[in-house]
Amino acid sequence: MEVGLGGLKTSKKKSLREEVYQSLRKSILHGKLKGGQRLIEEQLADQVGISRTPVREAFYKLEREELVTRLPKGGFAVREFTKEDVEEIFGIRSALESYAAYLATVHMAPDKISILERKLKESEDALEKGDDDKALQLHNDFYDLLYKSCRSRKLAEMINNFRDYFYRYRSALLRTENGVSHTNQYHRQMLEAMKKKNPRLAERLVRMHLARAKDLVLKEIEEGRIVA
Repeated sequence: MEVGLGGLKTSKKKSLREEVYQSLRKSILHGKLKGGQRLIEEQLADQVGISRTPVREAFYKLEREELVTRLPKGGFAVREFTKEDVEEIFGIRSALESYAAYLATVHMAPDKISILERKLKESEDALEKGDDDKALQLHNDFYDLLYKSCRSRKLAEMINNFRDYFYRYRSALLRTENGVSHTNQYHRQMLEAMKKKNPRLAERLVRMHLARAKDLVLKEIEEGRIVA
């Protein structure tokens, strides 16, 4: 059965709506769309050459996820995350990632530790060259390998469900004054704990790192230097 939107079939319309939603969601969580930024339905539809319907439906879905808010006079804006959001996300990260680090330390083979060391060195080199985007991607590669090494499919799936949220705060952390140096130091300590097969230390290091990271992000938000 054919519907509106240029005569596309219903299934195609749903696919288009999902594509618009995923694109907007990623842009918000990766910081390309900033907190407080107004989203203009007509403008976004014109940019990609589609009708306003899938854009509007994407806004409604993002609103249910609390990623955008409805403006009093109509339209939507990217929601500015609150301190409560930061507390919640870092709490989830601490619970999941500390357990993942524990299991990864138990199971990780020496060749995988060597790959982590290479990723860390490459990220440090990228930062020295001022390539922040590459450094962030290498940081994410580091964590991806760490999660996969825990050998728990359910735990990896749970972490993956929050992946984009984690990315947003990881990106924010790397933009803080001492965020990069602290993160690199933490990664070095993690690698040493893994080499020594000390899972309790690895677990404790994750919790300590994320507690400090949370405080750094909260401070930056409070002083208006970043929008989470």
